[in-house]
Amino acid sequence: MTVIQSDLFYVVRAFPGHGDAIKHLFKENENFHTLCEDYRLCTEALKRWNETTSDEAPARRREYAELLDDLESEIRKYLDEFEKKSVSEIF
Repeated sequence: MTVIQSDLFYVVRAFPGHGDAIKHLFKENENFHTLCEDYRLCTEALKRWNETTSDEAPARRREYAELLDDLESEIRKYLDEFEKKSVSEIF
C-alpha cells in the first residue's frame, strides 16, 4: 500500500486541483495506475541524476526530463477526458 500512496502523492502534487480525478482514475483505470507509477519512478530517477556529477549525468537528466514531460502530457490527457466525461454527465 505504501507504493500506491507514493504514486498518488507524486501525481497529486504535480497536478494541484485534480486530486479527486486522479484518485478516481488511479482506482478505476489500470493504465492510469501504471502511468502514475511510471511518473513516480521517472521523477525519482531525475532527482537522482540531478544530484549526480558523473559524466553521463547531463545526458540522463535530459532523457528523464523529456520522459517526464511525456508522462505529464499523458496524465493531462486522462484528466481532460475525465473532466469532459464528468461535465457531460451533469448535462
